[in-house]
Amino acid sequence: MMLSLQLALRELRRDWIAAGCFVAALVGVLGPMLILLALKNGVIGGMVERLVEDPANREIIAVGTGQHDTAFFDWLGARADVAFVVPSTRSINALADAVRKAQGGRAERSVALIVSARGDPLLGDAEVQPGAVWVSQAVAEKLEAAVGQALVLFIGREIDGQQETVQLPVRVAGIVPTERYRRPAIFLSLPDLIAIERFRDSAEVTPGTWLDDRAQPENYASFRLYVRDLADLEMVMDALEARGVATRPRAENAVLLLKFRDNLNLIYAVIATLALAGFWAAMAANLRGMVERRRLAYSLLRLVGLSRGARWLIPLWQSFVLIGAGILISLAIVFTALAALNMTFPNDGADIIAALTARDIVGTILLGGLTALTAAVWSMWAAAAIPSQEVLRNG
Repeated sequence: MMLSLQLALRELRRDWIAAGCFVAALVGVLGPMLILLALKNGVIGGMVERLVEDPANREIIAVGTGQHDTAFFDWLGARADVAFVVPSTRSINALADAVRKAQGGRAERSVALIVSARGDPLLGDAEVQPGAVWVSQAVAEKLEAAVGQALVLFIGREIDGQQETVQLPVRVAGIVPTERYRRPAIFLSLPDLIAIERFRDSAEVTPGTWLDDRAQPENYASFRLYVRDLADLEMVMDALEARGVATRPRAENAVLLLKFRDNLNLIYAVIATLALAGFWAAMAANLRGMVERRRLAYSLLRLVGLSRGARWLIPLWQSFVLIGAGILISLAIVFTALAALNMTFPNDGADIIAALTARDIVGTILLGGLTALTAAVWSMWAAAAIPSQEVLRNG
């Protein structure tokens, strides 16, 4: 075995230009594939996963106004593919005429009021109680409000040409980060929203008694609904359509996004397979050519008594040495490039731009070994088949 290794290394050293070109070709194929894999592990995979896990992409929006009773919401809430559902008093968001801190200061006008409850994907596990609200980051920044501070919602209406305004004092229970909800909005309990809507819709509700009746109505015009996973969107929408409820997904391309996530590894595997297949064919042909150029040397080795197995090992050793050198040089270049990439494009302490895992490196080495072994089979067979008489006829 050691004699075969020595002969293989001497042959590569003698033909170092061809060996160097072959290693460079491997680096040219393997390097970009590893960088692409690192990007898939880093910013590409992280971006896709964040989009998939974004609650907004799992929201189903009711189209138009309906008449949804308690049985309807019990049916939705009992479904395993529904993560959150809460009744809503209208098909579009209600608005607060203005919002400001209780102690005074700047007021924010025309702020959306969004009904919420325990389990809201935008709020987490928090329970929204009457008199407590969650505000979006946009509202918190404009009002300079913090958790625990008191706010006042101004709700106005026009009755018989007369303008009337009431105030709803609330406490900030939490702040919804920008990545979950970007627009100015206040998330409040269903009883508070019912009181606001009754004040606006009914002249019988006076400014002095508008907070007294928060009983739930028999039917609701709409709802807020989130499914558990993107894959559940179509199933829940079909079930709602079967009950005569028209809906649409918040993210129109949600299904396409899910398919892209599921097929991301397949896409990379196809690209890598095509690249490695071309390299494997080139390597097999190159090793076979090396044997052909040294036919007389192999014939002489057979004549002097070198065993068939030893002659087999010469092109196999050459294959492993060439691919091993290509992998080591590729890893050195790739890790240098990744370090520069991550330093040049910092990602604010979140997911790194690109990274290779230990599994990726081990997989590369194992795949390289398999390629070296299989690509050398043709040349091994050819080296063993060269007759000893050939060197006598042509030597």
